[in-house]
Amino acid sequence: MSNCPECRLFKGISDEDRDKMYACAGARERRFKNGEYIFRQGDSTANLYLLLEGTVMLAKDFASGKRSVLYTVHEGDVFGEMFGFSNETEFWYDAVASGSVKLMEIPWKFFYGFCSNACHKHQDVLKNMLNIQADNNFVMVKKLYLLSGKTLKERIAMWVLDSARRSDHFKATMNREELADYLGTTRPSLSRELMNMQEEGLIEVDRSDFKITDREGLEGLSE
Repeated sequence: MSNCPECRLFKGISDEDRDKMYACAGARERRFKNGEYIFRQGDSTANLYLLLEGTVMLAKDFASGKRSVLYTVHEGDVFGEMFGFSNETEFWYDAVASGSVKLMEIPWKFFYGFCSNACHKHQDVLKNMLNIQADNNFVMVKKLYLLSGKTLKERIAMWVLDSARRSDHFKATMNREELADYLGTTRPSLSRELMNMQEEGLIEVDRSDFKITDREGLEGLSE
């Protein structure tokens, strides 16, 4: 089975025990090309997805063609986790491959019992799963906070400040189109507002590189 040294789901578990769990769970490795759907709104929530390579965008598509990006999943993370212990039987958002993707599809039934071949580590997997769910719930809370911004300028300020918590300089993990969807706007509107904020001396932007030049001004916008 594929190795994943950064996978939080199997933190503290040896490769041998992890592979035993994959076998007992009936997990299968799958690959997707850029833009392919891993699952769609309305599909069954029978599986958890562990991302081994690439990035995956979780988004809500509407009949009008509008897309609202929830967040982006990176290598070593899981997605679809919020449905595993709920009564929901269908996904209410889409999972789309951003570039080439390799993942492990793990049936949820594995998490409801104990694996006969590696049961002494099963509790560790469940603990890791709960930690991941808590962190991802926090991501969704931050998205709700972001959308509380009344104007696009306020939402950009909130996003920049959150992304630059450790340094005034950071590289965006989303491209401009994905960021526009995440902030609830269009790409032209986002580019125009970023230019305005540069002219005001709040930030500097060079493609995916962002730098805060007036933190106090940004914080004033996000209050």
